[in-house]
Amino acid sequence: MTTKKPASSAGTVGDDILTVHALVKRHQPDLASRYWPACGAGKDDDRVFEWLRRVNCPDCLDI
Repeated sequence: MTTKKPASSAGTVGDDILTVHALVKRHQPDLASRYWPACGAGKDDDRVFEWLRRVNCPDCLDI
């Protein structure tokens, strides 16, 4: 039996407030570090909102 490490934070990206993603810190040399969905959802200019909600994105749950 394998256990998955829980995400340190969860949130939504862009206008989709129903899909909650596991957020990971993404480092960019020219920008400040920011949290981004582990599955890569969203565009670079989308806003990420952190929530105290359970992750429900199927792609994030598979990671």
